[in-house]
Amino acid sequence: MLSIVIPSYKDPLLHKTIDSLLENAIGEIEIIAVLDGYWPKSRVKEDPRVRILHLGRNRGMRRAINAGVDIARGEYIMRTDEHC
Repeated sequence: MLSIVIPSYKDPLLHKTIDSLLENAIGEIEIIAVLDGYWPKSRVKEDPRVRILHLGRNRGMRRAINAGVDIARGEYIMRTDEHC
């Protein structure tokens, strides 16, 4: 399984990135959206392959990435930006 970590801080393209990853995935994936001290205006897509990790306050990109990696279940880990 591939774990995809997406650190996010108030980027409006997070939803489109998640949708694109889900639509184009080949094989088993999990997407870990790490919300770095904020909640998006609209809900993140409910899908069993998507996990949300909310950091209570803004901790910065490096800590957000590390927090996502800490809960990843995949054999492989990929990190991407929310606007890709």
